[in-house]
Amino acid sequence: MATMYETILELPLFKGIGEEQLSLLLEKTPLEFLKFEEGEFVHGANQKVDALDFILSGKVRLSYTLKHYPISVEEICGKGHLLGAVNLFGMQTRYPSSALTLGKVSVMRVEKSQYMNILTSDRIFILNFVNYLSAAAQKAPSLLMMSGKHSIRRTLEELAFSLTARTAKEVSVIGKDEDLAAYCGVGVQEFREWKNRDIMGGHLLSDSRGIILLKK
Repeated sequence: MATMYETILELPLFKGIGEEQLSLLLEKTPLEFLKFEEGEFVHGANQKVDALDFILSGKVRLSYTLKHYPISVEEICGKGHLLGAVNLFGMQTRYPSSALTLGKVSVMRVEKSQYMNILTSDRIFILNFVNYLSAAAQKAPSLLMMSGKHSIRRTLEELAFSLTARTAKEVSVIGKDEDLAAYCGVGVQEFREWKNRDIMGGHLLSDSRGIILLKK
């Protein structure tokens, strides 16, 4: 089993530093280590972001709700996932999603003011943060530029994967067939025929809440 040091060194924003450097950092920075039970919210949608949360163990379900359609996108993320980085600074400083625990979850929390001190302590932390934000910012435009004709699957993939992490263990689009069809700009019958074909082809799963997109 990995030690606490080894776990932290694998987290985004901490990669590339050594144990000695980490030890000195932990001596100077009062980090919080939190425990959550199943069914608790690590944070709520639209809550102000004033800290970074690193998942050390367990899983959380992040849920994004669309404004103009009764549709939501969900992702399940686990160990190593980072919550709050994209909205820690800038004009949009509220969480775009809620984060609900699936079982027991442990989190390392770094308050915004403390993270500012970390950023100024060594150039590697700034580089890690910039690289993380750059990857997040480039994701949605890359999906749009790669797409040609907007098939139903491509439309839903662009929606889901523009909101979710590449490391997500599961990505779902939640909504009734009628609402998902309207979002994709097709009729309900066409949508259901596509859904049945992709289920049979092993490209997605379906349940009473919506569909689960299987990553290629």
